[in-house]
Amino acid sequence: MSKYISGFLFFMIIVIAGCSGNKVNRKDNNISKGKYDFTMYDSNNVIIAEGLLIINDHSGNVISGNYNFTKVTSEFNGYGTMDKGKFTGKINQKEENLLLNTNPGQADRNVYFNFDIGKTPVSGIWYYSAFRNSSKPCKITLTMK
Repeated sequence: MSKYISGFLFFMIIVIAGCSGNKVNRKDNNISKGKYDFTMYDSNNVIIAEGLLIINDHSGNVISGNYNFTKVTSEFNGYGTMDKGKFTGKINQKEENLLLNTNPGQADRNVYFNFDIGKTPVSGIWYYSAFRNSSKPCKITLTMK
């Protein structure tokens, strides 16, 4: 009988020791499929545009979907390139950020959203990048609907 008890205790010690070293990470932080409101600001922290961002596909660290503007108070650098309404993005779990390209498939003239997804509310910066022109990074926020 003591062999069974010793074997059981040995098994439990192995199980407990094996489980104690596992890290538990939030899988997707604050990002999942669904609808989000976004708000873009200028360098003076004044709202220049608002819109809806819909994450349609979320596979591992890659996401994609559509967006549209619901209100544009002031046109900004890169606004004209954001007419297709599609985006692609990558999640970096280690850095807890999400980088979205609002003009995928185009090497030049892109508006990027770079979100810190490790905190609530989700916020970050947006910036326009082009070979001959670019803009200063400005604030952007993202709120799940």
